[in-house]
Amino acid sequence: MGFLVLQIFITPIAGESLYLQRIMYFYTYLVLLSAVTAIVVNKTKLYSFLILYGISLISSIMFFRTKSLLWLGGSELADMLMLGITIWGIQRFMSRQNRVTRDLISGAICIYLLAGLMWADAYSLCEIYSKGSFFGIDPEQTVFSVRGALTYFSYVTMLTVGYGDVLPVSLMARSLSILQGLFGQMYLAVFIAGTIGMFLSQKNGRTDPPEEE
Repeated sequence: MGFLVLQIFITPIAGESLYLQRIMYFYTYLVLLSAVTAIVVNKTKLYSFLILYGISLISSIMFFRTKSLLWLGGSELADMLMLGITIWGIQRFMSRQNRVTRDLISGAICIYLLAGLMWADAYSLCEIYSKGSFFGIDPEQTVFSVRGALTYFSYVTMLTVGYGDVLPVSLMARSLSILQGLFGQMYLAVFIAGTIGMFLSQKNGRTDPPEEE
C-alpha cells in the first residue's frame, strides 16, 4: 500500500524521462507480481499474470520502437488485466480471513488504489482508439503526459471531486466515468466504512473488561 501511495508522488518526478518511466513501470509490476505470488492460491492466475506481464513488456518496447498505437493498446489492455488479477487475488485473500485485521484493512485500501489505476488503463484505451474522448487532454502530447492526465482524471472521478479541467466526451468514456463514480462512492461508504467499523468493534470487545454478574 505504501508503494502505491508513494508512486503518486514519484511519477511526476520521473516526468518525460523514458529511462525513469521504464524503471517505474518494471518496479511497479514486480511489486504487484510479488503480491500476487504471496496471496494467490490458484497457480493458473499466477501464470496468467506472468504471461500478461510478458505481453505488456513486449508491447511497450514495440510501441517505443514503432510508435504504433496498436502496440500501446496491447500494453494498456495487458496492464488492465494484470491489475484485475491483483485485485481479484487481494479480494480472495480478504475473504479467507476470519477476523478484521490491519492487513485486511490495508488490502481493502490497496484494492481502491489499484482500481483507480485499472480505470486509468480503460480510459487510455478509449483515448487510443477514439481520439478526443476527453476534453482537456491534448492527444499530441507525449504518452507519459496523456497517461498522467488520465490517471489524475481517474482518481478525481473515483473520489467524485470533479474539478472539471478534464471531461469525458465520448459515450464510452462517459459510461466508464459513471461506473467509476458509483464504484468509488459505494466502496468507500459501504465496504471500507463497514470494515473499519467491524475492526473497531473487535478492538473494543477485546479491551472492555468483562461485566460482573
